Amino acid sequence: MKKILVFLVVVNFFSTIVLAQNYKTHRVQQGETIAEIAKKYEVTEAAIYKLNPDAKNGNILATVLVIPYGETPDGVSGSNVLRFKEYEVEAKGTLYSIAKDNNISVEDLKKYNPYLYEEELGNGDRIRIPIFNKKEVVNFNESVQNSTFKNLKHIVLPKEGKYRIAKQYGMSVEELEALNPEMGTLKPGQVLNVKNPKAKKEKKEEKNDGFLTYEVKPKETFYSLTRQFQISKDSLEQINPQLAKEGLEAGMTLKIPKPDYMESDTLKVGKTSIIQLENYITNTSEKRIAIMLPFNLHEFKKDSVNKKEQIKSDRILRISLDFYSGVVAAIDSVEHLGIPVKAKFFDTQQSKNHIESLLTEENFQNYHAVIGPLLSSNLEAVSKKLNPFKIPVLSPLTNGELEGEENLFQTRPSSIVMEKALVTYIDSLKEGKNILILTDQKHTYLRNKLSYRFPEAKVIQQKNKEYLQREDLINNLSKEQENWIVLESDELGLISNATSYLNSLVDEYDIRLFTSNKSEPYDDEVSNQYLSNLKFTYASIAAEYSKEPIDSFVKNYVANYGITPSKYAVRGFDITYDLLLRMATSENLIESIEREGTTEYVENRFNYHKKMIGGYFNDAVFLIQYEKNLELKVLN
Repeated sequence: MKKILVFLVVVNFFSTIVLAQNYKTHRVQQGETIAEIAKKYEVTEAAIYKLNPDAKNGNILATVLVIPYGETPDGVSGSNVLRFKEYEVEAKGTLYSIAKDNNISVEDLKKYNPYLYEEELGNGDRIRIPIFNKKEVVNFNESVQNSTFKNLKHIVLPKEGKYRIAKQYGMSVEELEALNPEMGTLKPGQVLNVKNPKAKKEKKEEKNDGFLTYEVKPKETFYSLTRQFQISKDSLEQINPQLAKEGLEAGMTLKIPKPDYMESDTLKVGKTSIIQLENYITNTSEKRIAIMLPFNLHEFKKDSVNKKEQIKSDRILRISLDFYSGVVAAIDSVEHLGIPVKAKFFDTQQSKNHIESLLTEENFQNYHAVIGPLLSSNLEAVSKKLNPFKIPVLSPLTNGELEGEENLFQTRPSSIVMEKALVTYIDSLKEGKNILILTDQKHTYLRNKLSYRFPEAKVIQQKNKEYLQREDLINNLSKEQENWIVLESDELGLISNATSYLNSLVDEYDIRLFTSNKSEPYDDEVSNQYLSNLKFTYASIAAEYSKEPIDSFVKNYVANYGITPSKYAVRGFDITYDLLLRMATSENLIESIEREGTTEYVENRFNYHKKMIGGYFNDAVFLIQYEKNLELKVLN
């Protein structure tokens, strides 16, 4: 029965196509009238005026008119379908994936399998795939688009979609649909009302509904969009239903929730509300934590291994040992506050298989929280395994975006959070500043983000793509305004050239340099004096502890080990100390984050928030500026 219905629908569909009216265009010559043109093409004047309403308004010389004619939708006899092939739908097959694999549109699939307009594609369905003649289709609309009329008519060509047509005329799909309420599913030969993009547009005040519109650029992917706008693919498709139907295509206009960095009041730069958790301790029961680090002790214990040389050459081992020393110091400090702690360390051996064995052999349900492992993939695996038991898993060092379960805590602010903090600071003080943007190719997405937030900013273009020149900067600097330059790069050459050139110009121009990504070249290759002269300002996950009075942790560490603690030792202390205190002020870690405020210890701050999808992130970022005397000043 279903096949008979499909056959009838197909017959009816092609009957409609055959009867469809078609069109050609005519450029009006000197002395021609509508009556003469109508006679020439054997149509009525009313038919011409219907398609060209502006032709009634005055001189039509040299204008382009749409003229009805013919019997077939593409202006040529017959169909441009060469033949069909049969295709059986496999599991997880979608209209978009099938269309893409066969180099046709989703609309082509629906057109030649009409039941798909009403029903979902199902596993095992047998559908027809059209194979088209590769005949060049004449674009009848090319000359129409050069018209000076305010309102135009567009003839739908084969394979044209709403997005493509709307883009040609500088419209959104919503505007196109509003002008053509009876549009329905597009068919070749159909005539649409469109706006002339060259006509003067009336400015309308945009409503701030919490969304922005974004036109998809060539070669952009779901991954690049989700990273740029901090939104999941599922959320994008939910807000833009056309994505699920048509897939992602260049030229589409998407509706995207404004990310936090585009809201001026999302991050207040100034005094941060710091809370002292030691003043709120109420839960002094024993805290049981597990720490998973890649010590690789199975290698270290081999008789053939020189222990000292192994520690010197193995960076991962050194990081693990330093972090371990900080954890031990934190446990000792918390126990001095009257809170018993039971901690167990696990060697992950940098092996996912070994971690799986640990998760099977050890009963992790007995722990209140787990710190580690170090690697993102291993963290996500542990998070997934322990999520059913609601055991928090804390990432020690990762700053990339994690895709863990509800129990995953990202203790280190991500690069996106760092960018947000810096952008919001600049936005709060940008009045009267000449803002310049300089990025490498790797940070193009950030250049786009900054350009959107600061439309008045200048993007510095390198005349020579291989390297930055002094003139590239001078051509954009202002002597009347303070020049705020945002440099986002981790390339040594670009950072070295930019800081050197800018330092040579500070006597002529008022310059301040910013970055959200203080990469290794700044520490290893760039003079601190240069950074001081440029009032270098950057976002950081940690502050320097070289302040007075020196923290008790640092004093004790030097006393115990004879050296100052590394940043990994400090981080091990801060994360563990904060975790244990939070559990001592509430029933559990998740409940503790309901307390408003930021905690701050030796170098690190913590202020956790729930993600829309997944676990928790820390947005407590330091904004640090180099002072003239080479000292560092925390701005927030």
